[in-house]
Amino acid sequence: MAETPDGAVLAARTLQRVAARADSDGPDHTQAAADPGWISEARSLISHEIARHLTPAASQPIHELTELEITLIWAWGHAEPEASRTWISQRLDQKWAPLDLLAVLLPPDRAPFPVIDNDTLQSLIGLEGLYSRLGPLLDAPASDPDSSQDEHQARILQALREHRGNTPGSS
Repeated sequence: MAETPDGAVLAARTLQRVAARADSDGPDHTQAAADPGWISEARSLISHEIARHLTPAASQPIHELTELEITLIWAWGHAEPEASRTWISQRLDQKWAPLDLLAVLLPPDRAPFPVIDNDTLQSLIGLEGLYSRLGPLLDAPASDPDSSQDEHQARILQALREHRGNTPGSS
């Protein structure tokens, strides 16, 4: 199923739902939990396929990511968070800018606030690493709404500032 990009997204979403049921106390729990090793193996296989599908994206600018590539990144973050965080971190170390990546992952038609939380962005990018990479921007005062800075990026930074202020151990 995961041999095509669309199939990989479907496989990742299906696995996410099955794994969630396996963690619950519902009637499907017993069947999924009978062999928990298959879930781990499926995560690994899907992760490998998503990495393969994203190979071309690794060498292109962020603004050239297609909607399908963005969906693959999100699916990967849910299927195999450590692998997606490593891949994204490598891209950020090489040439991607963290704020540009967030602007692509969090489209302007959706408010960034509900997505910036300990589960969603943590699994995809890792909040502490993101805060570290964006430190100077997050520590700077919020920009004037009339400034030339991209309004969408300014909203994302403000949401991150607010989230960082609400997390345990924040300064």
